[in-house]
Amino acid sequence: MQRKDAFPVVIIFIIFVLFVVFPGYCKTIDNRFEQLNSELKKQGVSDEFIRVTENSVKRMISSAASITDIKTVLLDLWKEGVRLRALKNAVAAVAELVANGDNTLEAARIASGAAHKAESEGLGGFAVGMRVKKAVQDRKAYLKTLKNNV
Repeated sequence: MQRKDAFPVVIIFIIFVLFVVFPGYCKTIDNRFEQLNSELKKQGVSDEFIRVTENSVKRMISSAASITDIKTVLLDLWKEGVRLRALKNAVAAVAELVANGDNTLEAARIASGAAHKAESEGLGGFAVGMRVKKAVQDRKAYLKTLKNNV
């Protein structure tokens, strides 16, 4: 086989491998998300709450976070009455930290702590989001120094 003919064969092979491997990977995440979704609904969590958090929750699942820990974080946010943009930002912040190797519960503590502190200072909306983002950046820097020192 000539080199010119080998390139399309290699590309087709790579596409085939990705086609076979990725759907199974995505299916596992979807199954775990549906399991979590069911457990949250039994606790009275609304469909809108679940929809708003879906992408970040799937990101945490793909980062190998425990379903129990994710459920704890989401139920805490639900009980605190966190909604819409604040909810989306808080769960995204937790997902970002988890993706960087942080513990799910510790990541949630950092994100919600930053949000509560900002709110207690009279800040709202965008300013709260910026405080959470700053807390996440600080934590990621801390985790990076831990990895470099080990």
